Amino acid sequence: MNTRIRFAGHTMGMPGRDIYECITLAREIGYDAIEVRVAANGQINSETITDDEARKIRAFAEQEGIEIACLTSYYKDFVNPETRESVIRNLCRVAELADLLNCPLMRVYGGPEPYTLKGTWFCDVWSLSVSGLREVAEYAAKFGVRLCIETHSGSLTMTIRDTVRLIQDVSMSNVGILFDYAWVELGGAEFGAEAVRAAAPYIFHVHIKDWQLSSRTPLTKRSCLMGEGTVAWEEVLAELKRVGYTGYVCDEYEKYWYPDELPEPEIGMKHNLEYVKERLL
Repeated sequence: MNTRIRFAGHTMGMPGRDIYECITLAREIGYDAIEVRVAANGQINSETITDDEARKIRAFAEQEGIEIACLTSYYKDFVNPETRESVIRNLCRVAELADLLNCPLMRVYGGPEPYTLKGTWFCDVWSLSVSGLREVAEYAAKFGVRLCIETHSGSLTMTIRDTVRLIQDVSMSNVGILFDYAWVELGGAEFGAEAVRAAAPYIFHVHIKDWQLSSRTPLTKRSCLMGEGTVAWEEVLAELKRVGYTGYVCDEYEKYWYPDELPEPEIGMKHNLEYVKERLL
């Protein structure tokens, strides 16, 4: 477990590069660690990668002096009976890869957003997500891997309140929060230092990103560099420091999703790293 803050760069900020190129770029920018998109179009595809290739990636990262902080998985539908077992199986494979990569964390969604599932009761979406996450957490615990439920739109866990409730219902010590404050603020239920204090006992991992928000309804925003947007980062980072957060702080630089809104990672991610270091160290 980390006893000090470490800074990570997310591979979504480095589109067009393979995992080895991303590790090297992370070192050049000055990160301690890297977070990896685990998807068919990510730097690691958990459904095709072999154990030997995972060991090769780990060896290269160790050679470069870069930790692998977190694996970002995208499986989340524990509700559909036709896909539930494959979702759980694939998430368990991500836990195996985390172990092979000496990676302590894996990102998981807090289930699917119930309003997109016609004919399904909210309570059923909740209970099936709880049981699915618990099954994955039990398997991951065998490897010492922790699940980070992200505060994110399109899931059950956009607010701290709902994320904490889900974690308490899963009731596994290796399940906590991936504190993605930008989405929490957008949700509008908690704000700034209040959100940090509510999440603090459960935070395993932190994402940073900034955007210029023009409208919540309809949602109109534009990605930007840290400190140039409307997200209340000064207050949030100050409170994270005050509560004594130790762990990874990862720049979820959204270049992959919004290539025209952000400069190249050598510029933008370097700026963001300097911004958070100045406020957290």
